[in-house]
Amino acid sequence: MKAIKLASVFAVSAVAAAVSTTTFAAEPVFTGSAGLEYKATDADGGDAAGSNGEVNIIGDTGLVYFDLDMDTGNGNFVLDEAFVKQGAVSFGDFDGSLADGAAYSAGVREDNDGAKKTLGTDLGIRYSVMPGLTVAAEMAEGSSQSSVAASYSQDLGVATLGLSGAFGFGTDADNQIMTAGVSVPAGMATVTGFYQTGKASDADVTSYGLGLDLALTEAVSAAAQYYVDDEADKGGVTEGSLYYTAGDIVYYVSYVDYENDTSDYSVIGAEASF
Repeated sequence: MKAIKLASVFAVSAVAAAVSTTTFAAEPVFTGSAGLEYKATDADGGDAAGSNGEVNIIGDTGLVYFDLDMDTGNGNFVLDEAFVKQGAVSFGDFDGSLADGAAYSAGVREDNDGAKKTLGTDLGIRYSVMPGLTVAAEMAEGSSQSSVAASYSQDLGVATLGLSGAFGFGTDADNQIMTAGVSVPAGMATVTGFYQTGKASDADVTSYGLGLDLALTEAVSAAAQYYVDDEADKGGVTEGSLYYTAGDIVYYVSYVDYENDTSDYSVIGAEASF
């Protein structure tokens, strides 16, 4: 997540230009969630615990989309993404890059997706060529680094296949990422997987993951995810999550385990949507 930068010339000028020539949707849609969770960490030197609350607000006028979070622990507002969309074109500050668009994974709560590699370019202009295919010119805020990226998915009925990637330029370093992913529904279960390879800042990149979602009942679901990042020193990471839904409230518990690290932790919480 990125702290709001009021002086972001890109975001401000993009919104101003679009608003000056286009009217907003007649009925803007606002949704969101609010929740509180407790976190317990197994760390070197002893256990640690804490709680945290967050309010998330999503606005969609048909022209402008934004996702805004407020962490009740410190009172800070954080803007996950904000972009203008007009037809097949959208531009602004996105929550991530298209480079890992095919990195399909399970719906675990924490989703510590450090294994999903991008080139750090999340400002951009995207164009939806056709259903399933999006291309983009991306850039990194405060840097000369930029990239071209694309993401493609195809639903074959028995499985969804995805391919995405990005090629970076603007620096002397070698930067390119390729990602392949698959999602296979099988009754009450859905199996997902992804594999990435390439280079980031001249360093070799290899990462992969395997996930499983289970719809146990209408109210109870579970998810598990295992992924490996060859660049990290924590080895494989495993997370398991259990959810119980009652109306607009979701209760959850999740545990994250690092193979080569002692910073395992668990979270338990509740979240209401509106």
